[in-house]
Amino acid sequence: MNKTLWPALTLLTLSPALAATGEVLDATPATLVQVLRSAGYQPTLKPGDAKTSPSIQVGSGEDTVWLYFSGCKAGVCTRVTASNGFEVGQDSAELGPMLAKWNADWYTQAYLDKDGAYLDGTYLLQGGYTRANFVAWFKTYLNELAEFENTLP
Repeated sequence: MNKTLWPALTLLTLSPALAATGEVLDATPATLVQVLRSAGYQPTLKPGDAKTSPSIQVGSGEDTVWLYFSGCKAGVCTRVTASNGFEVGQDSAELGPMLAKWNADWYTQAYLDKDGAYLDGTYLLQGGYTRANFVAWFKTYLNELAEFENTLP
C-alpha cells in the first residue's frame, strides 16, 4: 500500500466503535500467537533463548512470513517486525532503483541482502494493541508483500 493510501485504508478498515472499545492486549509473543490463530493463520512460536529474541513463523499461502520480536524484557516486547525474502538475481541492474522507489512510495521497507530481496514492516506493541488493529496491519503487510513480489524483476 503506498503512503497516500495507507492512512485512508486504516481508517476505513477499522470501525471507530470497534477501535474505541476493542480489548487492549498485552505485548507478549504468546498473545500474538492467539491473535493470529483466531484470525485463521497457522502461527508457530519460536520462544528464543538468552541470545535470540522470540519469533513466530506464519504460513501464508505459498509464503512463510517471520515475525521477529524486539525490545523484549520479562516476556513483554516493544515491537514486532514482519519479514519475508525472495531470491533474486544479484546482477539485476533494475533491482537497486526498484528498491529505492519502493522505499520512497510504500511504508514497508525493502532491502537487498546476500540471500535476496526482503520486505519488512514493523508494528509497535508497546502499551498494548487491539486484535482488530493488529490483524488489519498484518493483512496490509501481506498485500504489500504480494505487490512487492510482483514488482521484483
